[in-house]
Amino acid sequence: MELIENAIAHLPMFSTVLVACHSEVYRDELVRTLVDRGICILGPVYTAGQALTLAARADVDLAIVEAPPAEPAAGHALVRRLKETWGIPSLVLKAPR
Repeated sequence: MELIENAIAHLPMFSTVLVACHSEVYRDELVRTLVDRGICILGPVYTAGQALTLAARADVDLAIVEAPPAEPAAGHALVRRLKETWGIPSLVLKAPR
């Protein structure tokens, strides 16, 4: 979780983070870490479509996206779309196998 800690260290309290993560390994600890820091969470969502829908409806400061092991390019495509469409910076987590 050090990567997450570093990524959210610069975010002020009450920032909004979109979480697109399906693995329990990341999801539970990630949500707990964000809540402990006073970060508002959108999600977790499990598909790119859900993530894009939330991004279109809210002011998101950061997205944390898990790249699925079966389709890692999908995670990177979501990150690219979030940046190009709404200017949302993202952090990509490699899914555990």
